[in-house]
Amino acid sequence: MAIAVNFEEDFFELKPLFQNENKIATFESPQIDGSTKLLKIEIDNEAHPLLPDVYNLAFGPVDRKGNIDDSARLRHKDYSKVFSTIVLHAGMYLSRNREHFLGIDGSSNGRAYLYYRFIQRNFDYLTSRFNIYGLKYYVRITRFGKTQYQNPFNFRDILPDFVLIAKDEKILDELMYNYSFSV
Repeated sequence: MAIAVNFEEDFFELKPLFQNENKIATFESPQIDGSTKLLKIEIDNEAHPLLPDVYNLAFGPVDRKGNIDDSARLRHKDYSKVFSTIVLHAGMYLSRNREHFLGIDGSSNGRAYLYYRFIQRNFDYLTSRFNIYGLKYYVRITRFGKTQYQNPFNFRDILPDFVLIAKDEKILDELMYNYSFSV
């Protein structure tokens, strides 16, 4: 799946839920089967406890209670437009909150790898507008459990730390980062 981002020209109409904060917005995404799914983008109110100024950006379809189901599997008609819309919203938030970082955490290594491929494929476009970092921290333990790590345990691998993402950088699937954007 080749995702090309262009949030200046190719995005869905965002419907902000709170006009002044830019923390929550929704948009409709046509699906391959002809249906339309309501997608929600939400930025946490509180920073990550180990990473000051990093706020989680979550997105996905909305369940019956209005919560984001970030494990749902959808078949969007236009993935590029979906991701362009999400990045557009992130940019709008960051332009008003310049001291913040937005963290994107794949709920699985497969999703983290999808985000990594998305960043690499759109590297020049994204890095002309954002600083993009990988975040190394303990969440990888929760993805795989304690058996992921061999003895001796590499404690540096789980310390909260920013790593600048490089173009065409190769990362092992099992060591995928969480990602952070800033302006």
